[in-house]
Amino acid sequence: MHAKESLILFLRNPVLGRVKTRLAKTLGEQSALAVYEQLLEITKRQLQNLEIPVRLYFDSIPDFVSPDWGKQTSVHLQSGNDLGERMQNAFLETFQNGAENVVIIGSDCPDLETKHIREAFSALRSKDAVIGPAQDGGYYLLALKTVYPEIFKNIPWSGDRVFAITLEKLQLFRKDVWILPLLNDIDEEIDLGPYLQSGKLVI
Repeated sequence: MHAKESLILFLRNPVLGRVKTRLAKTLGEQSALAVYEQLLEITKRQLQNLEIPVRLYFDSIPDFVSPDWGKQTSVHLQSGNDLGERMQNAFLETFQNGAENVVIIGSDCPDLETKHIREAFSALRSKDAVIGPAQDGGYYLLALKTVYPEIFKNIPWSGDRVFAITLEKLQLFRKDVWILPLLNDIDEEIDLGPYLQSGKLVI
């Protein structure tokens, strides 16, 4: 991979009662935490195959960060009033650090694989942006070569049109966008079914 590529991972500290709150409403906080910790491990395994800098952006200062994330991993703190502002700031900081092509992901998508991240970086060499749509109407990945502030503003982040609105904004600015395969992410109990059956997740 190109030396000027970086990956941002947005994540929460795995603390009881502070992760997967929608899942916790039906499964309980302990099970929600267990699921989140498994999602982190799945994400970590995929990132270990990438030979690029990985920037972990936590929602609060972590007590401990496993060395398993890799030698090129750095730890950062999210800043901003909402998700859009926090993502925009993370992109800006990463570009200011010298990166030219930047991918951001979360840790909610157990189907996200190394190949999807590689495809995003590859597409970004000829496209203006790359986006990976999620089944719930959001997106699991966004890749940029520069920050477009408007795509982070006035977005109903908890709604089901995040992907659609973001894509509309990019197209409005005449940006050439590559769209990755549709994948599922884990927010509610109903999302768990296939992964429990396959054994990819356990509760």
